[in-house]
Amino acid sequence: MRILGKRSPSRGRGPKRHSPLKALVLTAVTGFALVAGIGVIGDRVSRAHNAVKASTPAPTTPTPGPPSAGTSVGASPGASPDARRVRALLGALREIDPALGTAPGRGEPVGRARASCRDLAEGTDRAEARRRVRARFGETVVTGSRKAERVLTAIERTLCPP
Repeated sequence: MRILGKRSPSRGRGPKRHSPLKALVLTAVTGFALVAGIGVIGDRVSRAHNAVKASTPAPTTPTPGPPSAGTSVGASPGASPDARRVRALLGALREIDPALGTAPGRGEPVGRARASCRDLAEGTDRAEARRRVRARFGETVVTGSRKAERVLTAIERTLCPP
């Protein structure tokens, strides 16, 4: 059916062709727009990253100073404990759970207890110290927060300096 005066576009003509120059210009403009868009997005991401990096404080680690004149080297949390303290610690741990002295793959119990003493000496929150005790002694052995508190108290009383 024919509409007055109009011919259908496909009748009697071949496909419409563009000149090669026009195709080259169109490709170049599209490529430039794409590269510019990626550059703008990359700049925004970079600025956001730099802003976050600048607003985040750098981690600080306290450096231990030399012991004062009134403090003996054996009393610091990092020093090796004497045999009496070690026996008291191991006895207290065995009373809580016999497996505490032999948790597999975690190192010796004295070293783990000394690390807990360091946590307490550095002022670590009590809940965080309990979480670290569970991780150090094995969560299958130190089950729950109550048992971790008992272990932490035993470490404080026997191994940590007063």
